[in-house]
Amino acid sequence: MPTHAGNSRAGIPEEFRGPRRRGSLAEKRGHRSSVYALVAERRKSDGYPPQQKEQAALRIIAAQRNMDAGITVGTLPVGTEEKEVPALIERRQRVEDDVQGSKILMVDDSADNLRLLTAVMERGGLVPRPVTSGKLAIKAAEANPPDLFLLDIRMPEMSGLEVCRRLKQNERLRDIPVIFISGVQGSEDKVEGFRVGAVDFVSKPFHDQEVLERVKTHLRLKRLQVELASHNLRLEQRIVEQVKAVTASQLATIFALAKLAETRDDDTGQHIERVQTFARRLGERMRELGLHPAHLTSTFIENLYQTASLHDIGKVGTPDAILCKPGKLTQEEFVEMRKHCELGARTLAAVLERHPDNQFLRMGVEVARSHHEWWDGTGYPDGLRGTTVPLSARIVALADFYDALTSKRCYRPAISHEVTCRMIRNGSGTHFDPDVATAFADLEGGFHRVRREMHDRNESV
Repeated sequence: MPTHAGNSRAGIPEEFRGPRRRGSLAEKRGHRSSVYALVAERRKSDGYPPQQKEQAALRIIAAQRNMDAGITVGTLPVGTEEKEVPALIERRQRVEDDVQGSKILMVDDSADNLRLLTAVMERGGLVPRPVTSGKLAIKAAEANPPDLFLLDIRMPEMSGLEVCRRLKQNERLRDIPVIFISGVQGSEDKVEGFRVGAVDFVSKPFHDQEVLERVKTHLRLKRLQVELASHNLRLEQRIVEQVKAVTASQLATIFALAKLAETRDDDTGQHIERVQTFARRLGERMRELGLHPAHLTSTFIENLYQTASLHDIGKVGTPDAILCKPGKLTQEEFVEMRKHCELGARTLAAVLERHPDNQFLRMGVEVARSHHEWWDGTGYPDGLRGTTVPLSARIVALADFYDALTSKRCYRPAISHEVTCRMIRNGSGTHFDPDVATAFADLEGGFHRVRREMHDRNESV
């Protein structure tokens, strides 16, 4: 049944009755009007057409904000249903609870002002920390950062403007809201206050409730900003995880295709996995030696590891009679075999045209095309020389050479680790980039261990 709380509290359950509050007639009317507008608009808007419903929704939001700023049980309007009272009080409580206990560092050289502000903050459920000078404020904030600053502008020794400047230079304190509260009448100090980082300005003499509501508003805004930043961080982490998952899936597909190409001439081996491992270790060692620092970034080395699996992907187009021939190839057969570099590169380049910013594909084209180029220009398919050979291809060239020679093939037995290492040392500056060969010299033992641990199934350990 409707209650008549506008003039009496009859009909409202005892547990929902607040203390009788004193205030001006205008203030009471303001609260009564806010709640009445909220309830009335909600009831009337049910029959509105769509456009008027939108306008009514805006008025309801405005009425709700006014109600949140000052509703008490004693100002509920005539006609409010009794069942609505608990929900209204619960909402009021939520609005109040979100800033309860916040610490407010108040700085003013007037003890009277500090006493008044202290009473206002305590009445609003906040924790006031009054200090009488800017220097004391900075020390207090550094020792125990508050949730908000209330700063007077005109103070001896250090003005509020200077205090604010120093706070904004402190990494721990720069994000704490600052509200200036001052009796200055000119606009220059106000403008300067906002320029140095304040979020609001209250003029003296101030209204108690105005100060309290401004403080609570900025406390809530700060809380929302922190929550938003936290949400954005979680969102970024989720996106990174999703991108990693998608990338891993794509790389797994590419690796499977590379393995499929490899099985045509090496159906029992781990050639791809070993070349990947060797290429990564060479890149990491070169970076440790300070070689090519502009290129050998973590991203470059990770892409190098992944694209090394694509170096022979063009062999999928090489005829079986040539790829699996147990004897020496004829000149014509060797020319056909060499075409796998161009075929692999063309295939990847076609995909790169659709994704021109993909660095993984770009490096894949380099590796597929140029991993048989030699430092002295005697390689194929383009006869590139020196640094005109892409760095990624120069690294994979040595990794592939070592693994190919130390592996058993249908046309020859495996060559020993020692002989292969000697061939690489002798080929530094002719077949191989001297920088890559230098890194290999430091890793010979590690290469040998990897070769034994990741041995082919048709080999004895």
